[in-house]
Amino acid sequence: MKISLTRRSLAVLALAAAAAGPALAQKAPIKFVVPYPAGGAADQITRLVAHETSLVLGTPIIIDNKAGAAGMIAGEIVARAEPDGKTFFVGSNAPLVINQALYARMPYDPEKSFIPVSGMGKSPLLLVTRANLGVKDVAGLIAMGKKEPGKLTMGSASSGNITHLAGESASSIMGFKVTHVPFPGSAPAIASMMGGNVDIMFDALPSSMQQAKAGKIVPLAILDFNRFAQLPDVPTLKEAGFGNTEASAWFGVVAPAKTPAAAIIELNKAINEALKKPELLEKLRNIGAVPMPGSPEVFARFIADERAKWIPLAKSLGVKAD
Repeated sequence: MKISLTRRSLAVLALAAAAAGPALAQKAPIKFVVPYPAGGAADQITRLVAHETSLVLGTPIIIDNKAGAAGMIAGEIVARAEPDGKTFFVGSNAPLVINQALYARMPYDPEKSFIPVSGMGKSPLLLVTRANLGVKDVAGLIAMGKKEPGKLTMGSASSGNITHLAGESASSIMGFKVTHVPFPGSAPAIASMMGGNVDIMFDALPSSMQQAKAGKIVPLAILDFNRFAQLPDVPTLKEAGFGNTEASAWFGVVAPAKTPAAAIIELNKAINEALKKPELLEKLRNIGAVPMPGSPEVFARFIADERAKWIPLAKSLGVKAD
Protein backbone atom coordinates (compact mmCIF):
# COMPACT_ATOMS: atom_id res chain seq x y z
CA MET A 1 0.00 0.00 0.00
CA LYS A 2 2.85 2.38 0.85
CA ILE A 3 4.52 1.66 -2.48
CA SER A 4 1.32 2.33 -4.36
CA LEU A 5 0.76 5.58 -2.49
CA THR A 6 4.34 6.68 -3.06
CA ARG A 7 4.09 5.99 -6.77
CA ARG A 8 0.85 7.90 -6.97
CA SER A 9 2.40 10.83 -5.07
CA LEU A 10 5.40 10.85 -7.36
CA ALA A 11 3.16 10.84 -10.38
CA VAL A 12 1.21 13.81 -9.06
CA LEU A 13 4.44 15.68 -8.30
CA ALA A 14 5.78 14.94 -11.77
CA LEU A 15 2.64 16.29 -13.40
CA ALA A 16 2.78 19.39 -11.22
CA ALA A 17 6.44 20.01 -12.08
CA ALA A 18 5.72 19.60 -15.79
CA ALA A 19 2.88 22.09 -15.59
CA ALA A 20 4.99 24.59 -13.66
CA GLY A 21 8.02 24.16 -15.92
CA PRO A 22 7.45 27.21 -18.17
CA ALA A 23 6.61 29.43 -15.21
CA LEU A 24 9.72 28.34 -13.34
CA ALA A 25 11.84 28.95 -16.43
CA GLN A 26 10.53 32.53 -16.59
CA LYS A 27 11.64 33.07 -13.00
CA ALA A 28 15.28 32.30 -13.75
CA PRO A 29 17.21 35.47 -12.83
CA ILE A 30 18.73 37.81 -15.36
CA LYS A 31 21.88 39.84 -14.81
CA PHE A 32 22.66 43.53 -15.31
CA VAL A 33 26.45 44.02 -15.49
CA VAL A 34 27.34 47.54 -14.28
CA PRO A 35 30.71 48.96 -15.42
CA TYR A 36 31.27 51.01 -12.25
CA PRO A 37 31.50 50.25 -8.51
CA ALA A 38 28.68 50.44 -6.00
CA GLY A 39 27.62 53.87 -4.80
CA GLY A 40 28.03 55.88 -8.00
CA ALA A 41 25.39 57.20 -10.38
CA ALA A 42 25.42 54.09 -12.58
CA ASP A 43 24.92 51.79 -9.60
CA GLN A 44 22.23 53.89 -7.91
CA ILE A 45 20.13 54.42 -11.05
CA THR A 46 20.49 50.80 -12.12
CA ARG A 47 19.44 49.38 -8.75
CA LEU A 48 16.35 51.59 -8.57
CA VAL A 49 15.21 50.80 -12.11
CA ALA A 50 16.14 47.11 -11.92
CA HIS A 51 14.13 46.61 -8.73
CA GLU A 52 10.92 47.95 -10.25
CA THR A 53 11.61 46.18 -13.55
CA SER A 54 12.02 42.86 -11.76
CA LEU A 55 8.59 43.33 -10.18
CA VAL A 56 7.05 43.95 -13.60
CA LEU A 57 8.76 40.89 -15.08
CA GLY A 58 8.25 38.66 -12.08
CA THR A 59 11.91 37.79 -12.55
CA PRO A 60 14.84 38.55 -10.22
CA ILE A 61 17.48 40.91 -11.62
CA ILE A 62 21.00 40.50 -10.26
CA ILE A 63 23.28 43.56 -10.24
CA ASP A 64 26.90 42.62 -11.00
CA ASN A 65 29.41 45.48 -10.57
CA LYS A 66 32.48 44.95 -12.76
CA ALA A 67 34.47 48.17 -12.61
CA GLY A 68 37.67 48.98 -14.47
CA ALA A 69 39.21 49.88 -17.82
CA ALA A 70 36.77 52.74 -18.46
CA GLY A 71 33.86 50.33 -18.46
CA MET A 72 35.43 47.95 -20.95
CA ILE A 73 35.87 45.04 -18.53
CA ALA A 74 32.11 44.86 -18.04
CA GLY A 75 31.51 45.51 -21.72
CA GLU A 76 33.71 42.62 -22.78
CA ILE A 77 32.02 40.26 -20.31
CA VAL A 78 28.62 40.96 -21.80
CA ALA A 79 29.81 41.06 -25.41
CA ARG A 80 31.16 37.52 -24.95
CA ALA A 81 28.14 36.28 -22.97
CA GLU A 82 25.66 33.77 -24.35
CA PRO A 83 22.97 35.80 -26.15
CA ASP A 84 20.15 34.03 -24.33
CA GLY A 85 18.35 37.05 -22.88
CA LYS A 86 19.81 36.48 -19.41
CA THR A 87 22.83 38.81 -19.42
CA PHE A 88 22.70 42.55 -20.17
CA PHE A 89 25.16 45.44 -20.05
CA VAL A 90 24.42 48.76 -18.37
CA GLY A 91 25.93 50.90 -21.10
CA SER A 92 26.88 54.54 -20.58
CA ASN A 93 28.80 57.42 -22.13
CA ALA A 94 32.29 55.95 -21.92
CA PRO A 95 31.99 52.25 -22.87
CA LEU A 96 29.44 52.85 -25.63
CA VAL A 97 30.64 56.20 -27.00
CA ILE A 98 33.69 58.11 -25.80
CA ASN A 99 36.15 55.19 -25.61
CA GLN A 100 36.01 54.97 -29.40
CA ALA A 101 37.90 58.26 -29.52
CA LEU A 102 40.41 57.38 -26.80
CA TYR A 103 41.46 53.82 -27.56
CA ALA A 104 42.91 52.48 -30.79
CA ARG A 105 41.72 49.00 -29.85
CA MET A 106 38.79 47.89 -27.70
CA PRO A 107 37.85 44.35 -26.59
CA TYR A 108 34.46 44.74 -28.27
CA ASP A 109 32.84 46.86 -30.98
CA PRO A 110 30.50 49.40 -29.34
CA GLU A 111 28.36 49.56 -32.48
CA LYS A 112 28.25 45.87 -33.42
CA SER A 113 28.66 43.89 -30.20
CA PHE A 114 25.41 45.04 -28.60
CA ILE A 115 21.73 45.59 -29.30
CA PRO A 116 20.12 48.61 -27.59
CA VAL A 117 17.27 47.64 -25.27
CA SER A 118 16.20 50.76 -23.37
CA GLY A 119 17.41 53.86 -21.66
CA MET A 120 17.02 53.96 -17.87
CA GLY A 121 18.07 57.34 -16.54
CA LYS A 122 20.41 60.27 -16.92
CA SER A 123 21.78 62.97 -14.70
CA PRO A 124 23.26 66.39 -15.49
CA LEU A 125 26.80 67.00 -14.32
CA LEU A 126 27.58 69.26 -11.41
CA LEU A 127 30.81 71.26 -11.06
CA VAL A 128 31.97 70.81 -7.47
CA THR A 129 35.11 71.65 -5.49
CA ARG A 130 36.57 70.44 -2.23
CA ALA A 131 35.22 72.42 0.71
CA ASN A 132 38.55 73.96 1.67
CA LEU A 133 39.67 75.02 -1.82
CA GLY A 134 38.71 78.60 -1.05
CA VAL A 135 36.44 79.44 -4.00
CA LYS A 136 32.73 80.28 -3.80
CA ASP A 137 31.76 80.67 -7.44
CA VAL A 138 32.81 79.98 -11.03
CA ALA A 139 34.60 83.33 -11.33
CA GLY A 140 36.76 82.51 -8.33
CA LEU A 141 37.62 79.08 -9.74
CA ILE A 142 38.59 80.58 -13.10
CA ALA A 143 40.85 83.13 -11.41
CA MET A 144 42.58 80.37 -9.47
CA GLY A 145 42.89 78.14 -12.54
CA LYS A 146 44.41 80.89 -14.68
CA LYS A 147 46.83 81.98 -11.99
CA GLU A 148 48.65 78.64 -11.98
CA PRO A 149 47.69 76.65 -15.11
CA GLY A 150 47.53 72.91 -14.50
CA LYS A 151 47.81 73.16 -10.71
CA LEU A 152 44.13 72.40 -10.15
CA THR A 153 43.49 68.67 -10.06
CA MET A 154 40.30 67.29 -11.56
CA GLY A 155 38.91 63.95 -10.44
CA SER A 156 36.82 61.77 -12.73
CA ALA A 157 34.96 58.47 -12.64
CA SER A 158 37.60 57.03 -15.04
CA SER A 159 39.49 58.01 -18.15
CA GLY A 160 37.05 58.52 -21.00
CA ASN A 161 34.09 58.80 -18.67
CA ILE A 162 31.78 61.74 -19.33
CA THR A 163 33.02 63.24 -16.05
CA HIS A 164 36.46 63.31 -17.68
CA LEU A 165 35.58 64.56 -21.16
CA ALA A 166 32.97 67.11 -20.06
CA GLY A 167 35.42 68.37 -17.44
CA GLU A 168 38.18 68.84 -20.01
CA SER A 169 35.72 70.58 -22.34
CA ALA A 170 34.21 72.88 -19.70
CA SER A 171 37.57 73.87 -18.19
CA SER A 172 38.83 74.64 -21.70
CA ILE A 173 35.77 76.81 -22.35
CA MET A 174 36.36 78.62 -19.05
CA GLY A 175 39.97 79.24 -20.04
CA PHE A 176 42.12 77.22 -17.65
CA LYS A 177 43.89 73.87 -17.62
CA VAL A 178 43.54 71.07 -15.09
CA THR A 179 45.51 67.96 -14.21
CA HIS A 180 43.30 64.91 -14.64
CA VAL A 181 43.16 62.30 -11.87
CA PRO A 182 41.06 59.25 -12.83
CA PHE A 183 39.34 57.01 -10.29
CA PRO A 184 37.49 53.68 -10.67
CA GLY A 185 34.09 55.35 -10.32
CA SER A 186 32.43 58.54 -9.04
CA ALA A 187 32.02 57.39 -5.45
CA PRO A 188 35.77 56.95 -4.78
CA ALA A 189 36.51 60.19 -6.65
CA ILE A 190 34.11 62.18 -4.46
CA ALA A 191 35.47 60.47 -1.34
CA SER A 192 38.98 61.48 -2.36
CA MET A 193 37.82 65.06 -2.95
CA MET A 194 36.29 65.20 0.52
CA GLY A 195 39.63 63.97 1.83
CA GLY A 196 41.34 66.93 0.16
CA ASN A 197 43.19 64.90 -2.48
CA VAL A 198 41.64 66.45 -5.61
CA ASP A 199 40.35 69.97 -6.17
CA ILE A 200 37.40 69.82 -8.53
CA MET A 201 35.10 67.41 -10.32
CA PHE A 202 32.34 67.51 -12.90
CA ASP A 203 30.23 64.77 -11.39
CA ALA A 204 26.81 63.22 -11.95
CA LEU A 205 24.29 64.31 -9.34
CA PRO A 206 23.53 60.92 -7.72
CA SER A 207 27.04 60.64 -6.31
CA SER A 208 27.56 64.33 -5.45
CA MET A 209 24.27 66.08 -4.71
CA GLN A 210 23.77 64.89 -1.14
CA GLN A 211 27.40 65.65 -0.28
CA ALA A 212 26.92 69.14 -1.72
CA LYS A 213 23.73 69.67 0.30
CA ALA A 214 25.58 68.58 3.43
CA GLY A 215 28.34 71.11 2.81
CA LYS A 216 31.04 68.47 2.39
CA ILE A 217 31.80 69.72 -1.13
CA VAL A 218 30.94 73.05 -2.81
CA PRO A 219 28.60 73.12 -5.84
CA LEU A 220 29.47 75.90 -8.29
CA ALA A 221 27.44 75.26 -11.45
CA ILE A 222 25.29 72.70 -13.19
CA LEU A 223 26.00 71.65 -16.77
CA ASP A 224 22.45 71.79 -18.04
CA PHE A 225 20.11 74.18 -19.84
CA ASN A 226 18.11 74.76 -16.65
CA ARG A 227 18.74 74.73 -12.92
CA PHE A 228 18.00 71.47 -11.14
CA ALA A 229 15.00 71.53 -8.80
CA GLN A 230 16.86 69.77 -5.98
CA LEU A 231 19.63 72.43 -6.07
CA PRO A 232 17.71 75.61 -6.88
CA ASP A 233 20.47 77.99 -5.75
CA VAL A 234 23.14 76.48 -8.01
CA PRO A 235 23.38 78.37 -11.33
CA THR A 236 23.87 76.80 -14.73
CA LEU A 237 27.22 77.27 -16.40
CA LYS A 238 25.36 79.42 -18.96
CA GLU A 239 24.28 81.75 -16.17
CA ALA A 240 27.93 81.99 -15.21
CA GLY A 241 28.60 83.26 -18.74
CA PHE A 242 29.60 80.16 -20.69
CA GLY A 243 26.93 79.41 -23.30
CA ASN A 244 24.69 76.37 -23.54
CA THR A 245 27.13 74.00 -21.87
CA GLU A 246 25.27 70.72 -21.30
CA ALA A 247 26.55 67.31 -20.30
CA SER A 248 24.82 64.36 -18.68
CA ALA A 249 25.83 60.96 -17.43
CA TRP A 250 23.34 58.51 -18.92
CA PHE A 251 22.70 54.82 -18.41
CA GLY A 252 20.74 52.28 -20.40
CA VAL A 253 20.56 48.56 -21.07
CA VAL A 254 22.06 46.81 -24.09
CA ALA A 255 22.17 43.11 -24.90
CA PRO A 256 24.80 40.93 -26.56
CA ALA A 257 24.49 40.82 -30.34
CA LYS A 258 22.21 38.02 -31.57
CA THR A 259 20.02 38.14 -28.45
CA PRO A 260 16.52 37.09 -29.58
CA ALA A 261 14.18 39.96 -30.46
CA ALA A 262 11.55 38.59 -28.10
CA ALA A 263 13.90 39.02 -25.11
CA ILE A 264 14.76 42.58 -26.20
CA ILE A 265 11.10 43.53 -26.54
CA GLU A 266 10.08 41.92 -23.25
CA LEU A 267 12.76 43.70 -21.23
CA ASN A 268 12.14 47.01 -23.00
CA LYS A 269 8.44 46.85 -22.15
CA ALA A 270 9.20 46.00 -18.52
CA ILE A 271 11.71 48.85 -18.10
CA ASN A 272 9.31 51.34 -19.67
CA GLU A 273 6.48 50.11 -17.47
CA ALA A 274 8.72 50.54 -14.42
CA LEU A 275 9.66 54.07 -15.50
CA LYS A 276 5.98 55.06 -15.35
CA LYS A 277 5.70 54.23 -11.66
CA PRO A 278 5.36 57.40 -9.55
CA GLU A 279 7.38 55.90 -6.70
CA LEU A 280 10.33 55.18 -9.01
CA LEU A 281 10.16 58.64 -10.61
CA GLU A 282 10.25 60.20 -7.15
CA LYS A 283 13.26 58.12 -6.12
CA LEU A 284 15.11 59.07 -9.30
CA ARG A 285 14.39 62.76 -8.75
CA ASN A 286 15.59 62.52 -5.16
CA ILE A 287 19.01 61.27 -6.23
CA GLY A 288 19.30 63.77 -9.11
CA ALA A 289 18.26 61.69 -12.11
CA VAL A 290 15.52 61.81 -14.73
CA PRO A 291 14.02 58.83 -16.59
CA MET A 292 14.96 57.83 -20.14
CA PRO A 293 11.99 55.85 -21.47
CA GLY A 294 11.51 54.76 -25.07
CA SER A 295 11.75 51.95 -27.58
CA PRO A 296 14.99 50.16 -28.53
CA GLU A 297 15.02 52.31 -31.67
CA VAL A 298 14.76 55.51 -29.62
CA PHE A 299 17.68 54.43 -27.44
CA ALA A 300 19.72 53.47 -30.52
CA ARG A 301 19.18 56.93 -32.01
CA PHE A 302 20.15 58.54 -28.73
CA ILE A 303 23.44 56.63 -28.65
CA ALA A 304 24.14 57.56 -32.28
CA ASP A 305 23.55 61.24 -31.49
CA GLU A 306 25.91 61.02 -28.51
CA ARG A 307 28.62 59.53 -30.74
CA ALA A 308 28.17 62.34 -33.24
CA LYS A 309 28.56 64.91 -30.44
CA TRP A 310 31.27 63.58 -28.16
CA ILE A 311 33.68 61.60 -30.35
CA PRO A 312 34.67 64.60 -32.53
CA LEU A 313 34.91 66.75 -29.40
CA ALA A 314 37.22 64.27 -27.68
CA LYS A 315 39.47 64.22 -30.74
CA SER A 316 39.49 68.01 -31.08
CA LEU A 317 40.47 68.44 -27.42
CA GLY A 318 43.19 65.81 -27.75
CA VAL A 319 41.85 63.90 -24.75
CA LYS A 320 43.78 60.69 -24.17
CA ALA A 321 43.27 57.68 -21.94
CA ASP A 322 45.45 57.87 -18.82
